[in-house]
Amino acid sequence: MKVALLSRSAHPLHPPGGMERAVYSLAKHLRAQGVDVTLFTRPGKNPEAFPGRVVTIKYQRFHVGPHGRVLDRTFNYPTFSVLMGREVAARVRAGDIDIVDAQGLTALGYGRERLKDPSLKAPLVMNPQGMEEHHVRGFKALALSRLKQLSKEAAQLADCVIATDEATKDDVPRLLEVDPGRVRVIPNGVDLEELRALTPEDALPFTFEVLPWMSMRSPLFISVGRLETYKGFADSLEAFKRAAAFLPADWGWLVVGEGPSRLSLQAAAFGLKDHIQFTGRVSEQSLHALYAGSDVFLHPTRFEGSSLVTLEAMAHGLPVIATRAGGIPDKVKDGVNGYLVNPGDVEALSAAIVKMANAPEDRARMRKETLQLLDPFLWPHIAKRVIAQYERLLHERKKR
Repeated sequence: MKVALLSRSAHPLHPPGGMERAVYSLAKHLRAQGVDVTLFTRPGKNPEAFPGRVVTIKYQRFHVGPHGRVLDRTFNYPTFSVLMGREVAARVRAGDIDIVDAQGLTALGYGRERLKDPSLKAPLVMNPQGMEEHHVRGFKALALSRLKQLSKEAAQLADCVIATDEATKDDVPRLLEVDPGRVRVIPNGVDLEELRALTPEDALPFTFEVLPWMSMRSPLFISVGRLETYKGFADSLEAFKRAAAFLPADWGWLVVGEGPSRLSLQAAAFGLKDHIQFTGRVSEQSLHALYAGSDVFLHPTRFEGSSLVTLEAMAHGLPVIATRAGGIPDKVKDGVNGYLVNPGDVEALSAAIVKMANAPEDRARMRKETLQLLDPFLWPHIAKRVIAQYERLLHERKKR
């Protein structure tokens, strides 16, 4: 089976993010199961390190700000997808590709090519990922309106549209206006082998040397992500303020990440500065060492996609306090491997923090439960589900 993976970005060619890692891991585990993989993406560094052939397509035609921001995606992403679609179509005609698996708007170009040329028989799979353009409000929603319409068009041209979580599968037909019968749930996941390689064997001494403050904090909560409003860091800070009097004397909260809210959060946290540490952006090795040295993962985001950071924390055995947002309820079972609260409910969040902080025996039980719940989100299992979906689409094509 010869598969084309289409993505605007992919690890290690581009800076790592959830989608970039997912594309890399999918390619790696498809190849491990005998699938021939070709990645189509924009130029980047170290293409030889990607687990498959790499074909690059020119991306930026207009210099309208940093890559991935609203203006860049609005003006450059659609044209990039069209150019990619032409290149992929040529490879399909040459017999080099059996199936096309596209991330987000990269599905648009090949989808349009198939409309023009019915001889293009390679089925098209679209994974819309987080669908940010369909969830934002206000001025940003207006700015993303063109991408919103184009993502609907791309989904409607696909043979199969992926929902990454059971908790959000109904959003796909509702927001993208596609037949629910064409939606399949296939999660994003984690690669335990890679996480173990990234985590120092002496993780605790490593973290305490890098950040001595950690050795003095118990229990230690950790949050990871871009520091911006919708990620819920301000909700966490307010929850800790309300909870402080009921927490063990040495509690701590480690905030890992960078973003526009950092300065305001640090200013607001001044009264608890002995208990809260902002690390900024850290290396992959440091991040996994920090996970390993923490006690609880805290992620009260107001909006979320599949939530790779939650899976990473679970892979380190951490119990989780999070919101019922995006795909998180697929991973965190309330009272089993953590606690779930509604997005923005600071009172409930504060109560969950107090409850978790004062129950070390529950944390120990939840560590065992969280590792067991991780099994469906391991990449070898996910790759088998993806291959089964490819085979179904190829079989349906032969019947036509």
